[in-house]
Amino acid sequence: LSNGNTLVDVVAAIEFYFDLLVEKINALIRDFRVAFGVEQGTQSLLQEDHWVGFQSCFRFLQILGECYMTIQSLESEMISIIIQYSHKDPVVLKNLTIWKDSNSAKYTANRVLLESLKAGTTTSLFDKTSTLFKKPINNCNKLCVDFVLSHVKTNIHGVHLNPEWVSEEGAVFTPSPLTYITTLGDYLLLLPQQLEPFFSEENVPLDTALRTVDFTAFPGMANDVEGDAFAWLTCICQSTMFTIVEMILRVPKLSAVGCKQLSADVGYISNVMAALEVPLSRDLSDISRLLGLPIERIDSEETKSIPKYLCGKIAAMRRAAV
Repeated sequence: LSNGNTLVDVVAAIEFYFDLLVEKINALIRDFRVAFGVEQGTQSLLQEDHWVGFQSCFRFLQILGECYMTIQSLESEMISIIIQYSHKDPVVLKNLTIWKDSNSAKYTANRVLLESLKAGTTTSLFDKTSTLFKKPINNCNKLCVDFVLSHVKTNIHGVHLNPEWVSEEGAVFTPSPLTYITTLGDYLLLLPQQLEPFFSEENVPLDTALRTVDFTAFPGMANDVEGDAFAWLTCICQSTMFTIVEMILRVPKLSAVGCKQLSADVGYISNVMAALEVPLSRDLSDISRLLGLPIERIDSEETKSIPKYLCGKIAAMRRAAV
């Protein structure tokens, strides 16, 4: 009826609706974080099985991917309809200038947008919404990641004060990883099984959601990572290794026996990562090297490729137990 002269207003109204929707989704995700107890020091308010909760979070990420696809579909359909009918002038309004006379700036904006859509120089209407909707997708992905990491952090809480780190030289030592690290490894090895229901068949909505995730916001993730199931699993593994490194660097003292024990633990998690086809993080790899060196060689030429803060921290831990 308006012959395209209210197109800018229609787009603004639709984007305003999506603004409100995004606010509600982000609020819902905050409620989920509380309900699932993913914040450090909090407990889940729900009684459901741990993995059921994980899959609920992941399913919500899939739903958001479907919403994002729906927005893109709506945009394409609107552009198609606008182009299809823009050449038909309403008979009643054909010779009227009401739109131009009432607001010439808006009239011009509408004409420019309409002509650019017809010419193909503009191919999108909801740029703001497309950008804005990536935030709840990333927030939901972080919910999924933190859901796993909250379990990881609970599992290694207080491990830095483990008496095994300061065992004396005469203590009996068997090169077996401690329970905390084997429990953690078993947990990580279950993740592919929990992800299988989402990726055993083509899952376009979830793939769409993961492609919009900024994985570089997480430790150890490369800039060119492609958003898919393996990228998500890699993200979890890298964040877990980062958490393990944080724990190791909090160990106050590390005796010779404790050094061997920590080496066994790092070796075990290295095997777990290999089973998941995820490379060991550089920090864990460097720590493994430093644990195998005599103290006097930590600050030598052979460790020049290792960050100085790691060399200094591991050396200080080991000297403190001498």
